[in-house]
Parts: sequence; structure tokens; C-alpha cells
Amino acid sequence: MAFFSQTMDKSIAIAESKKFGATLSDLYPKAIAVQRAANAGAFAVVSVNAQTAVSPGNMAVRIHSAGDHEAEELQALIQTHGEVLVSHLRTSPMPLHFNAEGMEPCVLAGPDHENRRPPDGSFGLAFPVQLGAMGNGYVILFDVRAEMDVNLCLDLHRKAIGLMRDALKLEFGGLTTSELLSEREIECLQLVGDGLKSEAIGERLGLSVHTVNAYLGSATTKLDAVNRIQAIAKAIRLGLIS
Repeated sequence: MAFFSQTMDKSIAIAESKKFGATLSDLYPKAIAVQRAANAGAFAVVSVNAQTAVSPGNMAVRIHSAGDHEAEELQALIQTHGEVLVSHLRTSPMPLHFNAEGMEPCVLAGPDHENRRPPDGSFGLAFPVQLGAMGNGYVILFDVRAEMDVNLCLDLHRKAIGLMRDALKLEFGGLTTSELLSEREIECLQLVGDGLKSEAIGERLGLSVHTVNAYLGSATTKLDAVNRIQAIAKAIRLGLIS
């Protein structure tokens, strides 16, 4: 399976900038803001094509930090973990944690837990973004140095969804909200609207509380709402939930 659809060097950023003009450069401040929030060394926004008979789930770089080292690190990550990234994107909204030892789902303790980051201080995070018909992909952060807890992780994931949405809009244009929300996101919003809390939703759907919160957070971001209450109100007005 061919995961890497472009040569990773400085020509990527140049070619993409020429293709989209000044509009693409507007994404860089947003990407840098996500990078700084995680105190990370570099970022990348990568889209993943739908896996079909004619498209094996190829990955394409939209934007990434400038620099030869970052390009090489991104290329190595995709070549080594491409299958994991594509498979995970189809099955879970949970972020992935990776380091020299491998890649696995990121399981974080609560905000008061003493050990909130790996002891070696060298790790990365890959935030899956599922936007339905608009497209899917990852916002990847390298060399994360911030102390990670659940709240920061959810905040970074919301920012990642917004960043990916803006990147894909440059190529595919705008779509309706109903096309952007996944079935799980609509399901979780409906259950919150019915008065259920995240724990109860998780039990009913067979999901962890973190996964439920990730779905609700991504749905809130896609609806451009400030909180779940506003997201539910917008979803009702749009006819997505009752």
C-alpha cells in the first residue's frame, strides 16, 4: 500500500502555496497556535483518502513545519506507521501517542495525576480528524513538551479539527453541516440532548468516557458552538437531532 503520495522536501510547501495562493499561508498561524499550545517542536496536517477499491487510503501532506529535519521525521512516521494511522482513523477518534518505541492510543489520567507525560520527555501526538464527506486526516505534533492532561488534550483535538477543516476547505470547498458530522457525533449529541451524561452515553454505546467526550468536542467544533448546550441547540435547528 502506498501511504506517502508526495516527496517530502521543501518543494511540498512551495507547491501547495502556489496551488492555493495566499489562502494557504493563512493556515500557518493557526497551525503554529496548535503547536505552541502543546509546546511542540513541529506540526503537520495530513489528509487520508477514503480506502476504496480504487483508492488504498493514500496520505497527502497539506502543510507542515518548514525544515529538512521535520520533513524527514514526518516521512519516517508515515512510512513506519502508515497502516496504523489509516486503520485507526476508520475505527476511533482517540489521539495516538508515538515515540521511538512505537505508536498506540493515548490514554491520559486526570488533571491531578502526577505522571502526565512520558519520563523521557520525547513523544508525539497524532489527532485523528473525521469530517465525513469533506475528508479525513491527522494533525500531528512532534516533540511535545507540554504536560498533557485530559483538558489540554481535548482542547488540542478541537483545535486540530478546526485546522483540518480549514485545510480541506481550500481544496474541496464548503459542505453542509449534516455532511460534516459523523453518525457517532450526531448520536452522542442526541443522547446529551436527551439528558444523558458522558458516562451513561459511554455505557449505552460501548465507548469510553474519553471517546464520548472526543465525539462531543469534535461535534461542538464543527457546529461552531461555544459549548455543548449551544451545539445541541444548533443541531436541533439544523434538523440533525430531535
